[in-house]
Amino acid sequence: MRIDIRLDPSELRGWQCEVVTALRARPGCDVRLSRGTAIAGLPKSADTLFWLERSLFHAEHGALATAAAWPDLPVADGDWSPDLRIDLCGDGTSEGTAMGVLSLRCDGEEPEAGALAAVLDERAPSMHTCLALDGAVRILSVWRPAVENRRSATAALGMLLGRAAHMLVHDAARLADGIPAGSLAAPPLPETLDRSAARFFTTSLAARVRNRIERQLGRAPNWFVAWRDRVGGDELPVIGPAGFRRLADDGQRFYADPFLWEQGGKRYLFVEEFPYATGKGVLSLSNIGSDGKATTPRVIFETDCHLSYPYLFEHDGAHWMIPETSSRRTVELYRADPFPDRWTLHSVLLDNVDLGDATLQKVGDIWWMFAGSRERWTSSWDALSLFRAPSPFGPWQPHPGNPVLVDLHAARPAGRILDIGGRLVRPVQDCDGLYGAALGFAEIRTLSSQTYAQTLSASALPWGDNSGLHTYNRSATLEVIDLFGSRG
Repeated sequence: MRIDIRLDPSELRGWQCEVVTALRARPGCDVRLSRGTAIAGLPKSADTLFWLERSLFHAEHGALATAAAWPDLPVADGDWSPDLRIDLCGDGTSEGTAMGVLSLRCDGEEPEAGALAAVLDERAPSMHTCLALDGAVRILSVWRPAVENRRSATAALGMLLGRAAHMLVHDAARLADGIPAGSLAAPPLPETLDRSAARFFTTSLAARVRNRIERQLGRAPNWFVAWRDRVGGDELPVIGPAGFRRLADDGQRFYADPFLWEQGGKRYLFVEEFPYATGKGVLSLSNIGSDGKATTPRVIFETDCHLSYPYLFEHDGAHWMIPETSSRRTVELYRADPFPDRWTLHSVLLDNVDLGDATLQKVGDIWWMFAGSRERWTSSWDALSLFRAPSPFGPWQPHPGNPVLVDLHAARPAGRILDIGGRLVRPVQDCDGLYGAALGFAEIRTLSSQTYAQTLSASALPWGDNSGLHTYNRSATLEVIDLFGSRG
């Protein structure tokens, strides 16, 4: 496939070079460049803001780097006719192309201008890709990306532009692979607050000072686990403060990512334990007695990398666990030997991948893996990727549409998939403004080798002084969640 990427050499940044590099690396792609004039770049006030953050907080981001040289690639000339033109300036036309011109809009604006407005307003933007040909425009994809630090303009804008680069490469690759391009409705435009860079800096600086004082006084919030006797039957859960009891901690660690398992009259609560002294997660186990009392969690599994999200399942008469090991870019399968205190590595299911919260579901004869995914310069909070295999042991094949969903409100897994009257419902994280800010429950509508669709059916918000709620699991007699808040 012949691809012409239109760039402005005077406004060249790292995220644009990432588009060039990624597409150049794809087999069968002949990438050339053409020079254009950017119609909407970043204002001088943004450069001043980045300089202040770099000077005071050492903030930098590769997606915003301006020292990138003009890529060492051939320049498109009049004798070369591209199949697709990718317009990173805003001044490109589909003239002379077979498939048209691909571009990206952020809240209806050019990527950098739209993303900066969202950052200064401290809100999550919408991005969509457009394919224009002969005066007709189709919207190929609509994504709702997350940022992980809204108090840093450098980090937030870099993450949004990293996702913009990923989105353009994703859709260009699908066009190159001959995957039919649909047409979606444009996302609604936001009401912008039109905040200035100066105001953003002063408010973010005040927030940084306040957060530091809270940490020094030991009042900074963190995650904790709570459980209650199961309420209701197999319907969608109704989550609120009634009945939940907090799993006690000693202030030297937090507990999160709870999973339940019941057998032989015993009730097991598996959690991530994060000791502040080591800064590395381990997996721990608490027993919940018939009297409703929970034992102090004891460490049952520790490796040389951070562990979390102890997803458990039973297969072929054995107990299995897939903990999150994203820090070493693997998805690993462990077998209980014996259950529940000892776990032995069985196999590495996927390697050289950045996946979190892997969750399995068998549908018919196919095993599906749902996982939060991350690409270069993007958040791990907003993207869902799927894999399929004939058994939980693999071989696991990626879905051709990966990521099948980019939505900070409903992508990242938040617990075991629920079977509610034959309907499969995914607990999902809503990460708008905070990692795990709230819970959602998304019903899977379409799950096939080519497509995926879900509908958000219900949501649950944290209560009281808590500001996060990001896991839900249940067993025959218990329900368990985790919340983000103060120790009280």
